[in-house]
Amino acid sequence: MEPLSEEQRKTLEALYRRIDERVSSITGSHAWWPCRKGCDHCCRHLAAPLTVTRMEWTYLWEGFQALSAEARAEVRARVTELHGTQRPYTCPFLERESGGCRVYAHRPLVCRSYGFYMSRGTGNWCQLIQGLLEQHGDGDIVWGNQDTLEEILARLGGATLSLFEWFEAPPTTGC
Repeated sequence: MEPLSEEQRKTLEALYRRIDERVSSITGSHAWWPCRKGCDHCCRHLAAPLTVTRMEWTYLWEGFQALSAEARAEVRARVTELHGTQRPYTCPFLERESGGCRVYAHRPLVCRSYGFYMSRGTGNWCQLIQGLLEQHGDGDIVWGNQDTLEEILARLGGATLSLFEWFEAPPTTGC
């Protein structure tokens, strides 16, 4: 697997910055919003193992490679364990004790946008957010457009790969 070109990196990081700005605008104006450091509810209750574009995997792999050998071995063991489990899945990149993401700066679009974007009028969020929206309302929230994000990413990154496919045949450099 080839590393990202400078143009790919800039484009992907610009997209991620746009998402981060949208997220900041929502969390900054809604103190009750649960998606903050320490909330790992969605990471522990995935409907399916991660599936992202090849470009995002390549970027995520950089974050994975920056982990200690021990942490990388733990993530690999968790990926293997996922093969025989059923939903809900726990993300193998989750540092379970602290609830933090081990590859936070390199996390993919789906992780960045979950809980803050809508697709065709339907929110992509957990029951925690649903309950809070019922309590507080969402009239002043400017949701991001998930469909647009996915279209942009599809143009940039092409086909998707599952967590299992990626770890079965990762890049050979730096492993």
